[in-house]
Amino acid sequence: MKKVILWVMVLLCMAPAVLQAGWGWGNKPKEEKKVQQAEPKQVKTAPLQAVKEKTPEEKQAAIKQYRENQIAKSKAFQQGIRDKQMAELKAKLALNTKMTDAQKNEIIAAREKQYEQIAAFVDKRRSENNAFFQKLANDPSMTEEQKREAIRAHFQSQKPSSQAFKQQQTTANKTEGEKIRSEVPPAAKTAAS
Repeated sequence: MKKVILWVMVLLCMAPAVLQAGWGWGNKPKEEKKVQQAEPKQVKTAPLQAVKEKTPEEKQAAIKQYRENQIAKSKAFQQGIRDKQMAELKAKLALNTKMTDAQKNEIIAAREKQYEQIAAFVDKRRSENNAFFQKLANDPSMTEEQKREAIRAHFQSQKPSSQAFKQQQTTANKTEGEKIRSEVPPAAKTAAS
């Protein structure tokens, strides 16, 4: 009897993980992001290692080119995830018979608007960071330790605005969801129960 109980407990503990892996539940974009970020460090830093013997101007140009390539790769990756998520959303909405076409289009438009807001926020943040790093690079009076501390302080100063932006996005999502749910006709609500 104890063995049966033990096996039942093991199965119950493993069931969520098996279901998540087997049926694709979970956060797929996070998993895809981890795979992309797992690129070997040597591959990421190889272009920067190649410029060690060059002049400072050539180094700056090579680093700038490397950064631009990384940004382009990141944008392409994010666009791919977005396209996949939008296709999944449209497929789910197409199967939903309780919602009107206007409601479905409203959800899609809200998701598009949110994506554009996030992209604008990320681009603004990236340009702020680039300006900050240029200022740091052009300041010969600072030691390496002072520069590291300035970088830490810079990123710490950005945390509150990032958290506020994320909270604003979450609130907007909840408000939009509640609005859509309140628009579902009463007959559909009772049929769903």
